[in-house]
Amino acid sequence: MAHTQILAEARGRVGVITLNRPDKLNAVTGAMQSEIQRQVSDWNAHDGIGAMVITGAGRAFCAGADVGGFEDFVRGEAPQPQRTEAAPTDIAWVNLARQSKPIVCALNGMAVGLGITLCLPCDVRLAAEDARISFRFLRIGLTPEYGSTHYLVNLVGLGRALEYMLTARFVSAQEAKEAGLVNRVCKPESLLDDAVALAQEIADNPEWHLAKVKRLIHENYMEKDLAWVVRREAETLRAARYTEAHKEALTAFRERRQPKFH
Repeated sequence: MAHTQILAEARGRVGVITLNRPDKLNAVTGAMQSEIQRQVSDWNAHDGIGAMVITGAGRAFCAGADVGGFEDFVRGEAPQPQRTEAAPTDIAWVNLARQSKPIVCALNGMAVGLGITLCLPCDVRLAAEDARISFRFLRIGLTPEYGSTHYLVNLVGLGRALEYMLTARFVSAQEAKEAGLVNRVCKPESLLDDAVALAQEIADNPEWHLAKVKRLIHENYMEKDLAWVVRREAETLRAARYTEAHKEALTAFRERRQPKFH
């Protein structure tokens, strides 16, 4: 698949997407959004890819949305989205990330505004030691998107979510880890390799089961009815017992070897 603003490569069973506008600190354009979504969709349909990594080229992960076209909206020279509806790219990305094969975000530098909110619906976030994160929206007279007011509260708690968004201050990688915003902090020189290794560890698991676990977590983490949560889990577990992956795992256990799911 040809792209102009991202790079895409396979490393084993891991697909790596690199935001590729380093001279613009990988600021996101409409074209880049479309390319990311097309590539993720393509790999979701590819049997040889089990998980994905998203990272950035150069010294930043992503400096947010490209503000070059923002003044067109202010002057009325570009169509305004309906204020009562989610922007199509926003809801499309949130739904895609939720339903996708697992996605690991490797924050190799600054992650600002859309540059961090696009990562929140993804599954795991790693950050380089020198990465800095900011929900910068209020500083440019805007408000957050991509479901971030939902995800951030569930990742870091109400108090920290309000602090990060209302101050729009920069958060260090270590603070982000301590708050739960990122899972790990890595040496800058090993970040991508660490992310790929983690994604490969995920991708080694059976695909059907990965998808079911993601679905259960997204359906259940806000569910207040525990009986309904247990019922969903039991239904999925019953189905899992009849899968070839379960049979292979039992055979591998008996033969004292690692299971071969792929």
